[in-house]
Amino acid sequence: MPFRVHVTGDVHYDITNPEFMVLGRSVAFIGVRRDPASLYFDEPVMVALRHITRIEPLTGAEVGSSV
Repeated sequence: MPFRVHVTGDVHYDITNPEFMVLGRSVAFIGVRRDPASLYFDEPVMVALRHITRIEPLTGAEVGSSV
């Protein structure tokens, strides 16, 4: 199920593939795609878990618009 991770600073990341997010003890590694049609991510982002403010499911219309 695709979901959106909101972090401090009004930034969010759309996780459409479960392999694009890996949780560690204190950080989450998120793979960001520039091309939503790509099967691979272009750059990794490391986010401290304490900066995650909320997580919400993505609807069908939102799945194609990734940050």
